[in-house]
Amino acid sequence: MATCLRQLPRFRDLDPVSRRSLEAARRAAAPSPIYAVGGYVRDLLLGQRNVDIDLVVEGDAIATAKRLAHFLKAVVTSHPRFGTAHLRLPEACPRRRSGSRTLDFATARSERYPHAAALPEVQPAPLLADLLRRDFSINAMAARIDRHRFGPLIDPLGGLRDLERGRIRVLHERSFIDDPTRLFRTARFEGRYRFVIGRSTLRLMQAAVKGGAIRNLAGSRIFRELYLVAKEPSAPRIIRRLRDLDVLAAIHPKLALPAAAFGLLERVRRVLPQAPSMPLLEGAAEGEALLLGMLYLLHPKTVVAILNRLTPPQRIASKLAADHKACRHAAQKLICAIDLRQSRIARLLDPLSPEARIVLLAGLVKGSAREAASRYLTTSWSVVPLFKGGDLHRLGLPPGPIYRRILAALRSAKLDGRLRTKEDETSFVLQRFAHGSLRD
Repeated sequence: MATCLRQLPRFRDLDPVSRRSLEAARRAAAPSPIYAVGGYVRDLLLGQRNVDIDLVVEGDAIATAKRLAHFLKAVVTSHPRFGTAHLRLPEACPRRRSGSRTLDFATARSERYPHAAALPEVQPAPLLADLLRRDFSINAMAARIDRHRFGPLIDPLGGLRDLERGRIRVLHERSFIDDPTRLFRTARFEGRYRFVIGRSTLRLMQAAVKGGAIRNLAGSRIFRELYLVAKEPSAPRIIRRLRDLDVLAAIHPKLALPAAAFGLLERVRRVLPQAPSMPLLEGAAEGEALLLGMLYLLHPKTVVAILNRLTPPQRIASKLAADHKACRHAAQKLICAIDLRQSRIARLLDPLSPEARIVLLAGLVKGSAREAASRYLTTSWSVVPLFKGGDLHRLGLPPGPIYRRILAALRSAKLDGRLRTKEDETSFVLQRFAHGSLRD
């Protein structure tokens, strides 16, 4: 469990970008008070780095954000309906992979839910009302931004005490009914921080699930929460918790995952850090890899039905369905294969996406098939013929689609150790090529 620091750091203890952004935000908001709130304050108290800064203005947050964006040369996106704005700061070092720095501004507001699972109706309100509308006590703390420092911690709902006890507690009895996405966030925070869910909060969760709260949620909102879960380092634990709380079954009856799925998810999570040493895995989206791992053991028709319920963006829906089909097909071929030459592995793995390769490797628990796939992803992938198109032209072969077939055949032979030198490759081409085609 994370240790609570009990007090907020001074600005000089923050990283330079955060310090500069907070001091500039105070000037942009003046004379209106501006506060650091929510998850940013929570993580500061836990001593954890958070690149996303949450700010509340007792005034016009969108106007403040626009003034700050001009000063910081940031990109701003505003949502007038909710009185919010999102700033994405320019990256000081584009080569860093730590993620873009963001600032989220909101006008201090109260909320009213016209019906269960609806988006809230908001109106400006004092800071206390803004804290009262939030999801958990640990996210309902604030600190005014003063010159070079945070003001005293504002904690009207006992968030610091719950943070020190490692407890997640909602603020009112209708919390999960008004906003069922909080079911996912509760499990996410429990898994991320190794906290415990308060007994009364757990009872409210169970009652909300049993009462059909998930049915009221649009699929796109559910997908967004699942995607956030999938990006967590503790995603397998969080997904198991959602299964145990019957949240997954409430999304779709067949999404109540079997025990084997969680072993697979743990292995997917272990494979992901290996991506830098396996270039064919580089560029994989961690969230998509974990979601694919969730779906991997399910029947393709079930996957289509679940995706229809979740309505993710079309690009992601199509990719998940295609990756699921291709990954299972390649795995079945590998598991049943007697021929595990590297050329055969290449034909199976090369067409797959990085996410599908990760899940495939995680699904091959042990044995010769896993060893062959791991060898290809680690070293053999880089094997290419010494022979190039220009060499084929110099042999008198007219350019055309045949070049691709010849080079593919050369690579297969080289992968299997049958060709070592350029002379070997020349002899291979001359022997196998006849009248513009390759002999099989």
